[in-house]
Amino acid sequence: MSVSASQVGNSSTKTFVTALVANGALLVVEIGAFLVLKSRLGRIYSPRTYLPPPDKRAQELPPGLWRWLPALLVGEPKDIIHKNGLDAYMVLRFLKMLILIFFVFTLSTFLVIVPIDSVGAQGTGKVDAIERLTWSNLGPKDEKRFAAHIIMVYFLTFFVLYMIRRELLHFLDMRHQFLISKSHSRLAQARTVLITSVPEELADEHSLRLFASFVPGGIDRVWIYRDTRNLNKLFDERQAICTKLEVAQAQVLKRATAAWRVKEAAHRRMLKKKPDTERGNADLELPVAPSQELLDELVPFKEKPRHRIGFLGWFGLKVETVPWCTREIAKLNVEIRDMREHIGKGKFLGSVFIRCNLQLGAHVLAQCVSYHRPLAMKEKWMETNPKDIVWENLDDGALEMTWRYATSWIATIGLIVAWGFPVAFIGTLSQVDELCSKVKWLEWVCTAPTPVPGIIQGILPPVLLASLFALLPFILRGLAWYECIPRYSLISISVYRRFFLFLLVHGFLIVTLSSGITSVIKNIIDNPTHTIQDMAKQLPGASIFFLTYMVTQGLAGAGAALAQLFPIILHFIQKWFLGRTPRQAYKVTFLMPSADFGVILPRLSLLATIGFAYSILNPMVNLFALLSYIMFYLAFRFLLTQVYDQPDEKETGGMYFPMAVSNLFVGLYIEQICLACLFFLKASVSPTSSIVEGVLLLVLVVITATTQVLINRAFGPILDFLPMSLATKKMAKRYERHQRKGDLPLTPAGEEIDLFKRDGLRSVRRRIKRLPRTFDSTLLTLKAKVKEEGEHLARSKSMREKEAQKRREAQEKEAAIRASTSNEPQLNEKEKGSQQKEVEQAAMAGPNGDAPDLSRKSSASSKHSNKSKASSKASSKKSVPVVFDPPAPAGVDLSDDDGSSDEEEADDEHAFDHPSTYVEQPWIWMPKDRLGLSQLLVDELHAAGVDASDVGAVMNEKGVVEVTRNPPDEEWSGGHDL
Repeated sequence: MSVSASQVGNSSTKTFVTALVANGALLVVEIGAFLVLKSRLGRIYSPRTYLPPPDKRAQELPPGLWRWLPALLVGEPKDIIHKNGLDAYMVLRFLKMLILIFFVFTLSTFLVIVPIDSVGAQGTGKVDAIERLTWSNLGPKDEKRFAAHIIMVYFLTFFVLYMIRRELLHFLDMRHQFLISKSHSRLAQARTVLITSVPEELADEHSLRLFASFVPGGIDRVWIYRDTRNLNKLFDERQAICTKLEVAQAQVLKRATAAWRVKEAAHRRMLKKKPDTERGNADLELPVAPSQELLDELVPFKEKPRHRIGFLGWFGLKVETVPWCTREIAKLNVEIRDMREHIGKGKFLGSVFIRCNLQLGAHVLAQCVSYHRPLAMKEKWMETNPKDIVWENLDDGALEMTWRYATSWIATIGLIVAWGFPVAFIGTLSQVDELCSKVKWLEWVCTAPTPVPGIIQGILPPVLLASLFALLPFILRGLAWYECIPRYSLISISVYRRFFLFLLVHGFLIVTLSSGITSVIKNIIDNPTHTIQDMAKQLPGASIFFLTYMVTQGLAGAGAALAQLFPIILHFIQKWFLGRTPRQAYKVTFLMPSADFGVILPRLSLLATIGFAYSILNPMVNLFALLSYIMFYLAFRFLLTQVYDQPDEKETGGMYFPMAVSNLFVGLYIEQICLACLFFLKASVSPTSSIVEGVLLLVLVVITATTQVLINRAFGPILDFLPMSLATKKMAKRYERHQRKGDLPLTPAGEEIDLFKRDGLRSVRRRIKRLPRTFDSTLLTLKAKVKEEGEHLARSKSMREKEAQKRREAQEKEAAIRASTSNEPQLNEKEKGSQQKEVEQAAMAGPNGDAPDLSRKSSASSKHSNKSKASSKASSKKSVPVVFDPPAPAGVDLSDDDGSSDEEEADDEHAFDHPSTYVEQPWIWMPKDRLGLSQLLVDELHAAGVDASDVGAVMNEKGVVEVTRNPPDEEWSGGHDL
């Protein structure tokens, strides 16, 4: 039995309606969940209203089902720059731009193209409601109507080009304001340049300062990256063992707490069985006397954590975790300290960090041609943040970096080719109704009950495609890492480029071709001479798949982003299963999520590409593209103001935006070339008109390409760097301000500031030349003398006594901090449990549940720096952190008030040293338990030479860990402690 074509009539409409109903229902569920949970789970839906420091907090939205929406939309968009950076603001601006573009597309095509395609057409006699609105509804007798399509393509293309130029001008203004804003220009990263592939002859500070003596304002500091791989290995090993020890100590305390709870229950049952006369005044609560004996009783030897020390923890000797980790950490502390004293002059690895005194100087240095050999010092990066450095990618030469770049992109292209097979299969599913009438083993699809074909064609392909592409970013990130990119933010930009290329090829081109080929597969076999004409008629039919894709991504996808259903599930999984240690609990309780624009923007750009390509062929695509971008704008406006917290170190200053705008040209080219090909393929039916129309579209391709070249030439040089006109104007204003304050002598009338004076440059060069070239060897000699004296003192008894005294003082200071930052010693055990329950509820409820003021010095953006203290390389003992006044507010203020402070960020001498050369051992952070056993464990670790603390974390009677601050070995400005 065969299935005729009439049996699959109206399949396009059924497919689309099925997808629309299913995704519409899903959208209603997602929005309903959002409205119900928004006021109940403040930790998920409004953490920015109470977790960041006060100046970076978001305004709390009004409660209710709808009042939050106008309050969200009337807020000042530029306020997002202060809270989440310029990247976040430009993403919203990109969405607003696309909303306006597709509003014009929808309005114009519905007024012109839809009537032209559907009203009175005498061509194909299609009965499918959706296809009657498309290009494919026009037949040979309707050739004159195609003139309207040509006019509309020209109009829409010119409108998009106008919008691109307008938005780039706005971005240019915003980026320059961002760069010279007082809050950004004061940062050390605004004046720091990373240079790779530096030749050996410049591998010392004297030579680098002489090389950069032309830089206006001079050089502030230089860091030379040298080989410390052995030290790095020990450092990473210590970090891993510290994490293992924290987990083991938390397990011990949890088991002890559970065992004590069992003993308490047995004690109460025993007392309740006794008569009142025998019970007397006996206390229902067991007395607690923390001791090693009590710990051994509650957690017997066989129940203490153990692990294997062989390969991956699967093989080798099984040891008790706590004493083994304690010994290893103490041993590594000594080895790392000794190795730091012997670092000396390791092998130069070709990378240097140069911090200039002026922001202008850094931008000049980053743009100059630096060396007279090919590839040497070719790559230079501005806006370098220490937390943004990929240290493993700084030790490769220019040739290796070139080789890695080439092989990385070859692998990417190979992956695109291999990925085509599953994507092509998904594309055929979207046209399975065409195949089922021609391929016998697929006949069951056409005869299946009504919802089944629609589900297979309308829901399954977009879901499978989305799932397939969800795996890609992880693979692409690995390829970008292999490319030897030295900064995490640049890796994200590389992922953006690769991901968009993948989506373009597989999410659009292959799906389009496979959808069109399946429609004519039988004709290719039966009548190959008419294959080209059939392809010209059937390719526009692939727009049905993209209509369903728009519905899936734009409606259900945006609703899912707004509802945050997956983050809710992930949060509770982490809280219940991963929040076993204080550090894990701190991450779950206080750290906010962030958006990965390298993955988000390619998806948004692909929808625009699809919309442009089918804007004339099927105007319905424009309507659903408009609805999709409206939904995405609402979702990301909410997330970026109420939920997300973008780290400062990942901020690119809006550099995703030019790439996203450039991708719009791809959609225009595809639209114009596809239409031109369709006209040329129709030449056998109406040769003259079709050829003329095709040529007109090729002319439009040339106009578009010329415009893109002109825009790139006009905007390219001033997008990346700070223009001299703005930089010198800002410097002049600062100079005048300091003169008015009396900090600088008045400049004689008519004399201008000149940072390039010949006398000034000569004096700088003379000072540099007078610097001894033996500076490094002198420093080594001094270090050797210090080491000899240190070893001599370490062997003396008095030195050991001093070390013991220091440790006792540290413990006393820690106890003082504990007493000042917590009121727990004044609470009985029942009150402690009640208090922690309230903390947990408040953290989840947010401000609506009367949560405490949990402000941070800086949310995940500056993360209250969240860095370990930079102590001296020769220091063996960290000082106990103290509470201090918070620094100037983080964030970006685009104003340039003359009365503002010009204070620059505090200098950090270790900012661009590898962490292994200065970061001390992280304190073993364990929760304070109700039995007082945590203090016993802390004292044991101190005695063994391992830093530890139980400040700011508690374990309740059920073994749940809650925290009230960040780790105690990190800098803290107060706010989290209750």
